[in-house]
Amino acid sequence: MPVLWIARLLISDRTAEKIINVHCIHPDDVRAAVVCVPGLRFSWDNRRGRGRRAIVKTRIDGKRALVVLYASESGRDEWWLASAYYSGD
Repeated sequence: MPVLWIARLLISDRTAEKIINVHCIHPDDVRAAVVCVPGLRFSWDNRRGRGRRAIVKTRIDGKRALVVLYASESGRDEWWLASAYYSGD
């Protein structure tokens, strides 16, 4: 499985509200789990109408989680958060 480097994670207000209210995950916890963390495992997924996204497998609050990212147009190490949710433990 390939690995990903995330130097900067961009999170819109709308996405922050969604992950807090729907998935009970705080944006700061997502940042701690993926920003500047070496060896993040991920896979590519093509989303119709939205394009290619990275699905990162990580742990948040000790639980397995998936973080969905879209590449930023400004640089390859900068990503937009689309979602984050627990994937079971």
